[in-house]
Amino acid sequence: MASSNGRRIGILVLIALAVAIGAASMSNGTAPATATSSQRTGGDAPAQKQGLWKDTYFPNATVISHDGRAFRFYDDLIKNKIVVVNFIYSSCSNICPLVTARLSQVKDVLGDHVGRDVFFYSITIDPVLDGPDVLKTYADTYRAGPGWMFLTGAPHDIDLIRHKLGERSRSKAEHRNDVKIGNDRTGEWSRDSAFSDIEVLAETILRMDPEYRKARRNPGTLLQANTSYDLQSTPGAGLFAKACSGCHTLGHGDLVGPDLQGVTERRKPEWLRRFLMEPDKMRAEQDPLAVDLDSLYPGARMPNLGLSNSDTEDLLVYLSAGSVFNHDPVASD
Repeated sequence: MASSNGRRIGILVLIALAVAIGAASMSNGTAPATATSSQRTGGDAPAQKQGLWKDTYFPNATVISHDGRAFRFYDDLIKNKIVVVNFIYSSCSNICPLVTARLSQVKDVLGDHVGRDVFFYSITIDPVLDGPDVLKTYADTYRAGPGWMFLTGAPHDIDLIRHKLGERSRSKAEHRNDVKIGNDRTGEWSRDSAFSDIEVLAETILRMDPEYRKARRNPGTLLQANTSYDLQSTPGAGLFAKACSGCHTLGHGDLVGPDLQGVTERRKPEWLRRFLMEPDKMRAEQDPLAVDLDSLYPGARMPNLGLSNSDTEDLLVYLSAGSVFNHDPVASD
């Protein structure tokens, strides 16, 4: 019995000593030794991506661009690139045209970065109807240019790609309308809204590059934009900037859609008010002016923005005021 108690006491003493030694090590700033990856492999460990999306996450499914070229999705389009990805379908009559127009504005702000440092991919969720020819019309309508591809492919491949990117809606009308921004080299990925401030969204995209972040450590310094907006106190100015400026100018010529300078004088107030609120219904009714606009601006149908009566009145006030919403660089004195 005595020997048993002695063994127990001895074990407890050893445990107490071990705890004391460990505590002393911690107080001296040392930590228990663990093998680093370079020690385990016998050499310097390569830089690892952050996050969970490794090289094997994205499928190498074949996708077809709007100009008919075939690409392997990961190896050709994502690997080691900074990318901006969104989902559209050409027959969408509400949010898709608006999001695409906003991205066109972001592209303009980014300038030469697009196609060199940043790549835009708009992926259809309706690949059966949206072949390369259809997507080319869509791309041309929104002035896609180099560095921005509209992608389609076999339905099962598109489904796999969109699921990997978090777009898992069961119907087209419910699909995600946010923008996925990623740097495959570093493994950094985030989501943003196409309705964010255009300049801030462009800056967010560029800050996916660690070298860009190092060069611009001042968080208050934003990209010098190519576009300047003078949002006066006129009612409707902010709404025009968010919902209309991607497709229309006031006094600077046609963009995606017609120049709206003087539109309140060219159109009857009742017609204009209804077209702002229910363009889809007017097209369905074969309204002559709505049909003419569709033929003049193919691929750029006015979406139903869900405007309230007060929103519509604010826009009409803004349009009537004839305020010039500047899409050109601000001239320096």
